[in-house]
Amino acid sequence: MLKLSDSLKTRYLCLQILFGVFKKKQTISQILENQFLGQTSYQEGDLARAERVSNFIFGHLTGIDECINLYLKKNIKLEVRNIFRLVVAEAFIDESPDYAIVNSAVQLSKINPVTKYVSGLINAVSRKIVQNVRNQNHPLKPTLNGTLRTYLSQIYSDSVIGRMEEIMSMREPIDITVKYKDETNFWKESLNAFELPTGALRLGRNKKLSTLYGFNEGKWWVQGISSSIPVKLLGNIAGLEVLDLFSAPGGKAMQLISAGAKVTCLDGSLKRLEVLKENLARMNMKANVIWSDIHEFKTNKKYNIILIDAPCSSSGTLRKNMDMPHLFPVKRMADLLKIQSESLKLAKSWIQKDGIILYCTCSLFPAEGEEQISQFLKMNPGWIQKVICAKSLNLESKWVDKKGGLRLRPDYLFELGGMDGFYAAILVKKN
Repeated sequence: MLKLSDSLKTRYLCLQILFGVFKKKQTISQILENQFLGQTSYQEGDLARAERVSNFIFGHLTGIDECINLYLKKNIKLEVRNIFRLVVAEAFIDESPDYAIVNSAVQLSKINPVTKYVSGLINAVSRKIVQNVRNQNHPLKPTLNGTLRTYLSQIYSDSVIGRMEEIMSMREPIDITVKYKDETNFWKESLNAFELPTGALRLGRNKKLSTLYGFNEGKWWVQGISSSIPVKLLGNIAGLEVLDLFSAPGGKAMQLISAGAKVTCLDGSLKRLEVLKENLARMNMKANVIWSDIHEFKTNKKYNIILIDAPCSSSGTLRKNMDMPHLFPVKRMADLLKIQSESLKLAKSWIQKDGIILYCTCSLFPAEGEEQISQFLKMNPGWIQKVICAKSLNLESKWVDKKGGLRLRPDYLFELGGMDGFYAAILVKKN
């Protein structure tokens, strides 16, 4: 086990995150779960800071590298560049004294065989970088990765993409869904939250959830406003049988249960299902939980509603997953599109004659949303898309597209802190 001082632990973990994303093409969650937590003792605060600093680097990578290149014109190894990236980020975040930032960079360089022989260079350049930041000679702006930005530019205008980048610079808000709707005002006052147009509550910043009244008591759960809207589109579902595909970690399942539905949760990840079960237990909710891949799931039961929260690029969750643009989500699209179309095809065989399929993804790409629905309707002429009524649900009219689907963007509710990008559509059989 690698023994690190308290001052180095989170910085070392940041470097492992950077290397894991840029070199191994792993997500932050994969890195934290599979590799580094077993090597040293990390507290919750250590992990939170490591993610926050690394996310700052992912979101401002272009400007950070430009700041480094002022002093290093030649190509440098990734391990060395990552140390400098950490120095720039810490100088901008400004939570540590300058000497601590520089000294930590030097100490980190001595741990890795690749960087141990350039500790002198790291010391000299780090001092220059910090001084440059202090003199405000190099302001940073959040920017999207080139590949992702190019892809999005085919869909959205430059001004929209610019607003999405601005949202990336804001700290991600914490939204919650209250278990009992009639208690919304109580929890709004108790948690000093404000109510969003759809009825979700948004908490103030720097809230440690486990210490807030009502969390451990199972009175509310964390759920972004975008993720909470689709289930609300279903209206009164009390007593109805619902199959929730790709259900974990269970935010939508808990909405369904809270609305009185009888819910079956299906997911192919055992680890994610454990999280779902923990969430249900905390909320004192019950559901039929099944561990199965959708292709292996067998049932003679017909459901009133099938919710498909399909695996996708997660391109709508840019602020939450700053590493995502650097993992080239476009290259994974083929496999994801196949899973999405197959889930729609399978859902047909499990639905009642007058049933509803609610399809949604946290994606900004029409290929994973609008185009999937268009293709489904083309291949299944006995189905139609139900038009979502924005006014009846207190949604802004621009949130509903021309065909009646829900299309959300990160820059919506900009003045209130934005939201995740999301798509949802309701499918019903023709009468």
